[in-house]
This record gives sequence, C-alpha cells and structure tokens, in this order.
Amino acid sequence: MGKRPILGSSAYLKAILFILTFFVGQLAAQLNAPELRCLEVLSNGQVKITWLPPADPANLFFSYEVFSANNSTGPFALAGTIGALSTNTFVHSGNANATSLYYFMRTVYGSAGASVSGNSDTIRTLFLNLIPAAVDLKLVYNNLKTPKLPSSSLTFTISKEYPIGTWNVLGQTNNLNYQDTLTVCQDSMSYGVSLSDNSGCFSASNVQRGKFTDLKPPNEPYVDSISVMPNGQTVLSWRVPRDPDIIKYYILMKDLGTGSNVYIDTVLGRLSTIYTYTPTTAMTSVVRLYVSALDSCNNISTFNEEPVTIFLESKYDVCAYQTSLTWNVYKGMHKNVAEYRIYYSVNGGAFNQIGSTTQTTYTHTQAGAGKNLCYIVRAINTEGLISASSNPSCFFSKQVKAPNYVYIKKASVVNDKAIEVTVLLDTVVVSKGVEIHRSENGSQYTNVGFVSYNNTRHYSFTDATVQANKMSYYYKAIVRDSCDNIRNSSSQTKTMLLKVKQDEALLFTQHLSWNDYLGFGGGVSGYNVYRIINKELDRIPIGFTDAQTTQYTDDLEDAAAAGAQIDYLVEAVEGITNPYGLQEQSLSNSLSVYLEGRLYVPNAFAPEGKNKTWKPITHFIDKSEYRVMVFNRWGNKVYETNNDNDSWDGGTYPAGLYVYLISYKNSRGEYQEAKGTVYLFR
Repeated sequence: MGKRPILGSSAYLKAILFILTFFVGQLAAQLNAPELRCLEVLSNGQVKITWLPPADPANLFFSYEVFSANNSTGPFALAGTIGALSTNTFVHSGNANATSLYYFMRTVYGSAGASVSGNSDTIRTLFLNLIPAAVDLKLVYNNLKTPKLPSSSLTFTISKEYPIGTWNVLGQTNNLNYQDTLTVCQDSMSYGVSLSDNSGCFSASNVQRGKFTDLKPPNEPYVDSISVMPNGQTVLSWRVPRDPDIIKYYILMKDLGTGSNVYIDTVLGRLSTIYTYTPTTAMTSVVRLYVSALDSCNNISTFNEEPVTIFLESKYDVCAYQTSLTWNVYKGMHKNVAEYRIYYSVNGGAFNQIGSTTQTTYTHTQAGAGKNLCYIVRAINTEGLISASSNPSCFFSKQVKAPNYVYIKKASVVNDKAIEVTVLLDTVVVSKGVEIHRSENGSQYTNVGFVSYNNTRHYSFTDATVQANKMSYYYKAIVRDSCDNIRNSSSQTKTMLLKVKQDEALLFTQHLSWNDYLGFGGGVSGYNVYRIINKELDRIPIGFTDAQTTQYTDDLEDAAAAGAQIDYLVEAVEGITNPYGLQEQSLSNSLSVYLEGRLYVPNAFAPEGKNKTWKPITHFIDKSEYRVMVFNRWGNKVYETNNDNDSWDGGTYPAGLYVYLISYKNSRGEYQEAKGTVYLFR
C-alpha cells in the first residue's frame, strides 16, 4: 500500500478553506419549513391553515407541501401543494367537525424541487366537546400544540350563540375546559372556542350545537348578613347565586315554638338580595330567617339554617361606672365572624365604636354620666367587608364622676364681628357648663360668655363682641362643675388675621399674609387659601401652604371673567395626631378686593368666516344684573341675553351694522352702560 501524500502547510490550509466554503454554501442554500400559526375550522368542517413563509434570499423556493392525519402518530397524507412563496393560507377539505385533525408542512426547494426542508411543528385543530352534567354544561377542548406555540395567546375565548343568530363572548380562560350555567330552562344553543396568535391570525374550533335543559338546582344563596335595624326590624341580605335563571327567592323563618321552618314571604327577581322582616321580634329575642332560590325550571336550592340575629342585653353598674354587655354567638355570615365591634350612642347622637372582641361579652368602663345611652354590637366578617348589627339596648345612666378634660377644638372667624369657639368637654360627670375667656395679648383674659351643659361632648359659642377684621384673639375654656366651682381649664387658642395687599406694578397680583394659628392638638398641617367670587365660596382651594408659610401670592387674571367681587379666606388645617382623634379646620377673617370692571366688545364678526359669533368679554363684572341687547338700524331688538357666556351667531339677519347696548354693575355695585356698533358680515 502506498503512503498518503503529505500536503504542505499552504496547500493544506487551501484545502480546508475549500471544504468549509463548500459546506457553508450548502447550508446557506437550505430553506426552512414554514411556521404553522393558526388552524380555523370553517362552518363546513374544512380547515383554513395559516403560516409564516420562510426566508428565501437565494430564490430557491419550489412549493409548500401540507400533510394531514386524524391522529398525532399518523399516517400523514399529502393534503395539498402550494406553488407561491408569498401564499400563507390554505383550505383543506377535511372534516374537522367530527374529530381533531393534525397538520404539518414542509418546503420543497432547489432545482426542480430536488430538496425538501424538515417538517414544521405538528399542530392540531381545536376540537370542542360538550358534556351535559347535573351541575353545569361543561366545554372541553385541546391546545393546538403541547406546550403551546410561543406566539399563541395565553387565553382561549369562549363564544356562545344564544339566541340563535346572536354570538357573544361568554368568557376567557387559560384552562382547557369551561363551565356554562344555563340561563333558561330549555333552548337551542351553540358554542365555539377560539385562540388568537400574535401574527394576526386566529384558530377556531368546530361549532357544537344542541338543545339543552337546565337540570341543576340553583346554588344555595350565601347569606351575607342578618341584621337588626334601630327600629327592631330584621334585614336579611344574601349574595346573588351564579345561576342566571333564578326568578325568585323564598323567605323561611324558624318557629321557635315548634322548631319547624315556616314560609313567610317571596322576593321576586334574581338581583333582589335584601328582605326586611317588619315585626320587631328581634328587640326581645333572636330571629332566624333563611333564604332559598327558585329557577325558571322550578328547581329549588337548599338553604342555610344557621342565620340568627344578635340579641344584645345590657346591665349598668352605677357603682363601678360601667356597662356589662352580653349577646349570643352570631351565625349566618359569609367568610365567618372575625370580631364583634361595640358601639354606643349618647343622647340620641351618632354611634361611635368603643371596642372590639372575639368573645360574646364586653365591659364598657367609660360609660357616660347622666345620659341616655344606647349600645349595639356589630359582627364583622374575616374580609372586613360585611357586618351585621344587634338590636339596640338603651337605658339612662346614673353616674357621678369629675370631668377629666376640657379642650377647645377650634376658634374660627364667622364674620368681621363674630368668632365661633367650639369646645370638647369630658361628659363623664354632669357640670354647670363652660365659660369662654378671651384675651388680646395671651395673658390677660376676660370672661365673654357661658355655654350651659347639655349632655353632649361638643359645645359651640359665638363671640359677637370682636373686630375680627382688625386683630386676632386668644381664647380658653374653663369648666364650672355641678357645684358651680371653677375646674379644668383648656390650653389657649389664637385666631388668624388675614391681610391682603395689591401689587403696585401688577394689576391682577394680590399678596396675602396672616399670623400662625394656635391651639390644634394635632398641630397645623398647613393652610388652604380660598378665593370667593361674588360671595360664593368654591370649596376647592386655590392654593395650599405648609405650616411654616403664612403668606401667599395670587394672580387674579384667570378669575377676571368670573365676577365682580373677589374675597379671600384662609383655612388652617389640623394634623392627624390630635389626642382626641379630631381633625379640625379654622377660618380667618375674609377680605374683599375691588378691581375696576372691564368690558371688551368685538366690532365685527362673520358667521360663515373665522369669527363665527359675537360675544363681549367681561372682567370683574357683577353678572347678577348683566344684560346685552342688539338692535338693527330700524331700532328693532334682534338679540338679548343675561348670560355672559352666551354669544350671538347672527341668526338669519342680513349683513350690516347693528347697535348694541350692554348694562352691568361693577365691583362696587355701580350701574354702568356700554354702547356701540358691531358689523355683521355675510
């Protein structure tokens, strides 16, 4: 045997380069299979196939081949050939209404189609099965491919044809099944499933049709709560079951004597979920009410026999100054009871929460003295969204205890000659009332009024002997007990004095300043600045400053057209750390700003041109007596309005010169008139 020739290094490298160039050229000349994306089952069972063509920079394409089979393992048969590279759809005449069909494609390329690409992904048509069940109608279907194509949507769209001829989206899901609750007793319906692709096409299943009957009893209505109203009536509420064909609910009641359930009423309509039992039985004992649903096929649901009202009883200890509350375990709440919250009312006022517990007893150790007290207990579910109240338990408390505090909530300016002082008083014990003391320097105080005790914590006094537009004042409150002795004294409070100065150089600019407000237990969080136009306060402030900033600059230009009289007002806002849980606001005095009214009147307009209407523009005008009239050359009135937002469009009047007369009041209340002419172009 002869020896293999040994190549020199240069010849060896050339040979290697030739071999690499040959194989790279061969690889570059290969075409990939198309990317299958969607299979749409048409109404006749044929399948529309959609794909993405492969890249063919060397123009080697010859044809596509589509293969089909009835199962994933084959045998696959040629279903069609497509001769254009740009074609991306093909309709196969197979019957996908009877079973799921499987498809793959490949690309034929090269001279006379001598080469064939590898196979594309094999995907199958969506095949929908309907499985009637005692509970729901179940829809079952498959993926195009497992795992899903990366370009497929994450969710299937479920569609339903009902009534016949009307398709609607029933829902969307990423599951391979979907349950539909029938909305009628019996009728014909059709269903379909689709899956979109990010390339723009979509896959659709076969359509399943049939006549279906609702055999399922409605779901049991979940009782949200059974609650006692302040008047002793009982309110039962429940959640709407998922069954759309519910037509009414039966209300049942437990007869505590016989132990049997007795029908008492009917509530019509699926979305009606509240029933009021008007007898006041819940004021003296527990009440048990139940609810059952009936659908259009006369299927009736089960009902929950647990719902029972909370029956609250109270006992007041005049020696320990406390109220002992007891009640039964509450049943009949969605998601169960997380806690019981205890509320009480003083002298018919609002109910305030005083505590919470997971037990069925509670002791209130701070019951009001000498007052009409009412208690209720409220059960709260674990979500914190549903509550149920007990009957109110009311009595008059007899208790002797000294006041613990007196606190001025705020001192707020009412007008130039009046300041309102509101006081919070500890009402555990009866007292004579509260004296209101005022000072101009914060050290020397004078008694300016007295508020008699009236069994509430909140008091108000209006000091009408002030000049609130000239100075700020200090106040403090002093309690006189039941023996008329001076007792507790509050800390002092100081009102705000607002000053306004107009900018000498800028017509619309106003500079506001005021002193710090003093007295909030939660401190001042900031100040709201309000602009009052024509004596109407817009509760949305024009500005806000922090607690350290007591000045503000306002530009009135945007309000020039709104009215004649401009006033300013500052409101101090309390922070959130008040020891009594309050958050108050206090007002300063209000100050008026007077600016001369201005009127801008166009001298021409063209309804068919650029300026289609004629409208005077007003700045600082009193609009309460504003009036515009337009006359033709014969003195006949052709237009009139009292609204400065209205404009004249010329109506059907001819082109020509018209005379206008505008009457109004300026910011000082003086009557003014403006006359002139306006030309109407046609």
